[in-house]
Amino acid sequence: MIHYVIVEPLNGKLELPGAPPVYDVGELVPETRPELEGTAPMLYCAEHPDEQLPALREQAERDRAAGTPPVICAILESDKASTRLRRHLASRLLLPNPTEGASLFRFYDPRVFAHLRWILKPEQLGALMGPVTRWSYLDSAAGWVRLEGAKAPNEEFAITKEQYKQVTRIEIIERAVQILLGSGSSLEPGMPSLLDAQLAKGETYGLCGADLLAFALHGAVVSPYFDRHPRVRTVLQAPDKAPYAETVARWTQRDWEAIAHESIQYQ
Repeated sequence: MIHYVIVEPLNGKLELPGAPPVYDVGELVPETRPELEGTAPMLYCAEHPDEQLPALREQAERDRAAGTPPVICAILESDKASTRLRRHLASRLLLPNPTEGASLFRFYDPRVFAHLRWILKPEQLGALMGPVTRWSYLDSAAGWVRLEGAKAPNEEFAITKEQYKQVTRIEIIERAVQILLGSGSSLEPGMPSLLDAQLAKGETYGLCGADLLAFALHGAVVSPYFDRHPRVRTVLQAPDKAPYAETVARWTQRDWEAIAHESIQYQ
């Protein structure tokens, strides 16, 4: 089994003090998007895993502790040729839009990959990973997570319209998760999915940006049904409504406790 590492050079420099340098396999540039050269992630081979893997994990943990974007995105294990692995991972950087076209897909970023585990079905995740036998990444809440690949992965990777929308919401879901973790809240396993449901609901009210983020957080910590409360509905349905986040920021803790208690009847 050969060890590889996906590195995001745009987030910083790969530094492995005291360990041999990793071997440069190449940049993950999709064949149909050559213009991405110079901005795509890099794939390296860790030929001396006993020395290199601890150093790679240490840098990833150091970046997480500093609150900086990850340089070490994933540590992979595969028994396939490096050229095949590189070609597969590069091809997955383009996410087919169920409607038309394709968009750039930063699936390798641990802040994205962590959410793909609940968005995608097992067979889809297997198709995404392809020839990867094991995929390890540093989760901001759970620490190091290792995922086993499929024994016979599908060659084709496709997602539904609903999954595509969920993928586009990952960035704001992750922002909400970090706010909850920063406030000392414990993160339940289903919290990202709950936040996504609240974001989808908030979009139906025409919310976006800071208002949408605030709405999702309230749906997660107050009540999933808080938007049915008369006081909240008044804000959301006002003809010339002021920004949601700005309006509800004036409410007290006692106000929110009352809304949470009274929203039980809307389940």
